[in-house]
Amino acid sequence: MTKKSAGLLGMARRAGKVTAGFDAVVRLLKEGKAYLTLTAADLSDKTEKELRFAAGEKGGSRILRLGESKENLGHLLGYGRPVGVLAVSDKGFAASLQGALAAETPEEQQTRAAETGGDIQEGFAYDD
Repeated sequence: MTKKSAGLLGMARRAGKVTAGFDAVVRLLKEGKAYLTLTAADLSDKTEKELRFAAGEKGGSRILRLGESKENLGHLLGYGRPVGVLAVSDKGFAASLQGALAAETPEEQQTRAAETGGDIQEGFAYDD
């Protein structure tokens, strides 16, 4: 994750527009209030499937897999605990963050994949 992406995520968190944790994110997805959902690279396939199911009920939230581990994502957000799933509940922050993540260069994506053991071919990001 670039400094710009991390900075946007931090600003959204400080503004109270980031919700972390599976149950809280699912609740937002079902209410149609999550505009962007981010998952850690090491999130289980089962958990991801459950998120996609919840997102499909209301449509609207894009789900992106980050190259960060749960530990790194929790540290980045300043939570002091692993965070596997988070949602952004503001359209502006969601659009800016999505744009910043998409604008990462292939070198940045490759570095992130190497740091986390992720497969860059499989994906940095995906949606339904």
